[in-house]
Amino acid sequence: MKNLKSNIILSAIVSTVAVFATSAQANTDKLQQAYKSTNVKSALINVCKEETAKGKKLSAAEVSKYCTCAVEADGKLTNAQKWEIQSTINQKKSPSTLAFVQKQNKDLQACFGPQLTGKLKTLTEEAMKAAQAQQKK
Repeated sequence: MKNLKSNIILSAIVSTVAVFATSAQANTDKLQQAYKSTNVKSALINVCKEETAKGKKLSAAEVSKYCTCAVEADGKLTNAQKWEIQSTINQKKSPSTLAFVQKQNKDLQACFGPQLTGKLKTLTEEAMKAAQAQQKK
């Protein structure tokens, strides 16, 4: 059971960066504007905040913390690491098996703090249950 909870947390953390990337892709105009900014990192955090707040699952403070940590973590990934993550996903494997992803997850958990990490874990579990229920229909 402890291993399952650990994997769920890892999934939640890996999802964190993936969710940001997905929401950013859905808003290419906003993302392009962010990259034209004189402070790209801050602009990316603001795009993330806008998109994450739409879900209404996190408080404003949690959204701010989440986006700051997620953008920081994404910024530390090299292109080679991003390619490795994508290749792993394309092989239908979990990126959480990669050593650098495990380290990034630990760093993200430290950045999020125990409260936000716990909330993200709960939201991930709820989303997984909802997805399973949807598949059964």
